[in-house]
Order: sequence, then structure tokens, then C-alpha cells
Amino acid sequence: MGIEVVFKIAGIGIAVAVACQLLKQAGRDDIAMLTALAGLIIVITIVLSLTGSLFDNLRKLFDLY
Repeated sequence: MGIEVVFKIAGIGIAVAVACQLLKQAGRDDIAMLTALAGLIIVITIVLSLTGSLFDNLRKLFDLY
């Protein structure tokens, strides 16, 4: 769970950017916005799961519960 997460997020960002540019050039600005929003939600989901596991590890490390 190291650098591959960064590459995954960067890959999602690149794919979403390309899709948005293609959709904007095709005149589908509404779908491009929805694509960008979907990419943002996917990345936020990944980050939140990583944050949850970080807090679990910290809790186990300090024997809080």
C-alpha cells in the first residue's frame, strides 16, 4: 500500500482529464462535468478508505481501545 496508491490516483486523474477534454470538444459539457465529478468521488472514496485504515493502525499502535 505504498506508491501504487499514488499511481492509481494519478491514473484516474489522467483518464478523467482526457475524457473531459474529449467530451468538451464534442460539445458535451454536461457529461464532461459529470465525468469529472465521478472521478472526484472515486478518488475521495480511495482517500477515505486509506484514512480509515490509518486511524485503525494508530489505534492499534497506541492500544486505545
